[in-house]
Amino acid sequence: MPQVIDRDFLRKLAEWSAYGAPVASLYLDVDGRRYPRKHDYLIRAEQLCRHLNKDAEGLDRPGRASVAKDTEKMLAWLEELDRGPSRGVGLFSCSSAGLWEEVRVSRPLSDRATLADHPYVLPLEALVETYETFCTVLVDREKARIFLARMGRIREETGVFDDVPGRHDQGGWSQARYQRHIEDHVGRHLRHVGEELFRYFKREGFDHLILAGPEEVVAEFERDLHDYLKRRIVARLTLPMTASAAEVLERSLQVEEEVEVRREREVVERVNAEAAAGRQAVVGLEPVLAALNDSRIDTLVVPYGLAVEGVRCTQCGWLGTSGTVCMACGGPTEKVGDVVESAVAKAIRQSSRVETLTSWDGRDRAEVGALLRY
Repeated sequence: MPQVIDRDFLRKLAEWSAYGAPVASLYLDVDGRRYPRKHDYLIRAEQLCRHLNKDAEGLDRPGRASVAKDTEKMLAWLEELDRGPSRGVGLFSCSSAGLWEEVRVSRPLSDRATLADHPYVLPLEALVETYETFCTVLVDREKARIFLARMGRIREETGVFDDVPGRHDQGGWSQARYQRHIEDHVGRHLRHVGEELFRYFKREGFDHLILAGPEEVVAEFERDLHDYLKRRIVARLTLPMTASAAEVLERSLQVEEEVEVRREREVVERVNAEAAAGRQAVVGLEPVLAALNDSRIDTLVVPYGLAVEGVRCTQCGWLGTSGTVCMACGGPTEKVGDVVESAVAKAIRQSSRVETLTSWDGRDRAEVGALLRY
C-alpha cells in the first residue's frame, strides 16, 4: 500500500528511535522527463551512497556496518524501482535498528544524502506545506464518481447513482413528452451530484476541481455548481465513466503539471513586477534573507535545485550569505552548506508559503524572490 505523506507521517518519521545508531536519508530525482533511462539516476544514486559511506568513516565499526547495509539496500530498491508517476523518491534507513521507510512523490526532489541520528525530513515538509489537492468528478447522465488526488496518489471517494428512465421508440406527442421527462430526471441527477460534491468539499476540502465526462453533460453539470466549486475548476476532460483510477490519476497529473507551470510563471511575474515598482516584494538572495530574518515574508519563491553556501547565527538563527558576526544579535555565526534550504525551513516555521519552481524552463532568469507581508 503506497505511503500517505502527511504531517502525521512526518512526525512519526522524525521521531524514529534509532538508539544512537546512524540514520541514512537519501533523496533522488527520478523524473522520467529529465532521466528517461534507469541508468541515468542509478549513477547518481551510487554517488550519493558513496557519500554516505564516506561520512560514516568516522563512526565505530557497528555504525559503519549499519550504513554499508543501508546503502546496499537503497541501491537494490532503486534497481527494482518501477517509477510510474513518481518524479522523486526518499529513502530512510537504519539497518542496525531495523528501520526502513520509502516514499514516492509526483514532484522532483533535489538529490541529497545525509547521515544523522534522525531522518532528514525537510524536503518532505516543504512538499506537505505546498502540495495541493485535485478533485476529479466523472459524471454522465446517470452516474458520477468522485476522486481525490494528492502527491501522486488517488482514491475514489464516492459514487452517485440515480435512476434515469431510458428512451423508447414511441413517436408523436408521447415521445416528446417522455423525452422531456427523461431530461428532467437527468437535470435532477446532475444537481444531486453537484450537491454531493459540495458536501464533500465542505467536509474534506480540495484546492482544484477537474470536471470529466461527455462534453455536453459536463457543460450542463457545471452550470448549476456552487460558486465555491466553479472558482476551483482548472480543467474539463472527456473521459468514459468506466475509466480506471489509474487513468483518472494520469489525466489528473497532466492537469496538475499544467497548473504548476502556470502558477509558477504567475508568481515570478508578480514578484518581479512588485519589486520593480518598489512595492511589497524583493528579488535576490540577500534582500530575501533580510526580509526572512524580520519575519516579513508571505511567499518565498525558490528555483528548484538552487544551493548556496551561507551562515547562520548560533544564538538567534539569523541567516546570511557571509560574515562571522550576526547582524541581529552580535552572536557568532556558523557556516551552512545550503542557506537556501535553511531559508525554506525558516519560512515554513514562520507559516510562510513556499513556492518551489520545479518546472521552471530557464528561458527567463529566475532568482530567489519573495512577496512580503508588509
